Amino acid sequence: MGKAIAEIGTGKTCITTAVIAETKKTLLAKGYDAAELYAAQLTATDENTELIRVIMTLRKYNLGPEAGAQVLDKLAAIESGKW
Repeated sequence: MGKAIAEIGTGKTCITTAVIAETKKTLLAKGYDAAELYAAQLTATDENTELIRVIMTLRKYNLGPEAGAQVLDKLAAIESGKW
């Protein structure tokens, strides 16, 4: 999980808390494919791009849906550099 967090980094992702909550819910209920599909359907380009980058990073490091959901929960802390 540490490598995924480091790769996500401290840059602002421009993802609203409502979108993070819905992504987490989708990830836990239906898995990464559904979470990526949800992200791809977002209308805000910056939010879409950053959310897909975060999800792809979680997949790259083979984090399970529960671990991925934990990272999504802590996204604000990760961005602040206080993880």
